[in-house]
Amino acid sequence: MDARTSQCGSAPAISARAIGKRIGRIEALSDLSLDLHRGEALGLVGTNGAGKTTALEILQGLRRADTGKADIFGVPAGSIAARRHIGVTPQNTDFPEQMSPREVLTFAAAHFDRPQKVSDLVATFGLGRLIDRRMGGFSGGETRRLALALAFVGNPALVFADEPTAGLDTDGQEMFKAHARAYVEAGGSLLLTSHHWDEIEQVCDRIVMIDRGRVVLEGTLDDIRRRAGHCRISFDLPEGATPSGRAADARYGDGRWQIVSADSDGLVRELIATEPRVANLHVIPLDLKDTIARLNQEETER
Repeated sequence: MDARTSQCGSAPAISARAIGKRIGRIEALSDLSLDLHRGEALGLVGTNGAGKTTALEILQGLRRADTGKADIFGVPAGSIAARRHIGVTPQNTDFPEQMSPREVLTFAAAHFDRPQKVSDLVATFGLGRLIDRRMGGFSGGETRRLALALAFVGNPALVFADEPTAGLDTDGQEMFKAHARAYVEAGGSLLLTSHHWDEIEQVCDRIVMIDRGRVVLEGTLDDIRRRAGHCRISFDLPEGATPSGRAADARYGDGRWQIVSADSDGLVRELIATEPRVANLHVIPLDLKDTIARLNQEETER
């Protein structure tokens, strides 16, 4: 990783400025700007149709922007110089059915100066029992494991992971998250799109949320949580008892009372003072999905 990264100069992994793109009558992207630093994982999030796929295609050099500029390590996205340093896990894969994973990985590795060892990729992505089987009849999850291995085969300095765990079982999802963090901690840069909020939360350092082709929210996960300023408070009461005061809005579910508050300290103090039988009280920050939903709700209400 370090050797690969050292060949990329000192420019950011991604620098995109004022990207605009129309597809037919649809404005897919409008004045989109984002940066990805070295040794960082960035989550690109948004609903279906928000523009994530178009943004990825432009950054990977598969589409041309109508306006703006996108660079990969200081060179134009899509150039040969940029492609030397990237790995890609696309959403859709279509491997030749008569080839084996070993043949696919060996063929791909031959195109890079310093590829990963095929044996290392086999171990990392759990391909041992699949490595010499013909791919006709592979399940979606088995195909996905090979697609992940291919993204890293060239020992890239930057990986685009587009819904990387789609179709993977729980073990496969955990495998990807662990490898992604290790890759970033070793100096790699990762751009991740995912509908799994826990995946974004566990892998990424920052997020950029887009909607209708525009950036609507960005920052580190901690910054976004602080901006929302809410925590989830859960507690137990004796059977038949109900909360009062500011806790009267608490809802009962999964065997506990729960309430979300921007003033968790004050609410906890009130709970203890007014409900002497309260027990098993816990205060935790909202998870990323609920934090963003709260911010979007507040923006709508303004």
